Amino acid sequence: METIYQVLALAVLASSMVTGFIIFRMLGMKLALHFGALMLALVATLAALATGIPALALAAAALQVLATVTAFTQVWATFKYSFQTSPGFAPHLAMVTMLPVLAAASVLL
Repeated sequence: METIYQVLALAVLASSMVTGFIIFRMLGMKLALHFGALMLALVATLAALATGIPALALAAAALQVLATVTAFTQVWATFKYSFQTSPGFAPHLAMVTMLPVLAAASVLL
């Protein structure tokens, strides 16, 4: 497994924690599931990089994809009913949308 993609995913996760916290403050506890998935993905990615265990890298990749899925499912109602505020979510969604690509690259390459 290629660790460079895991390092890039770690950077994206760390940046997503900042933008995600801002959105978390905007929406409140509606994003708790996504914020939890994001934290788990961050911890799993750190552990995978520290240990080099392939199974842990696969779990980290799965959690990174899950963090992306929870981002879009949790914010969907806001997009659907309050489209005027949706530009505030763009930086975070752009960050987490990179995660499945990096997860796939870290597993496949």
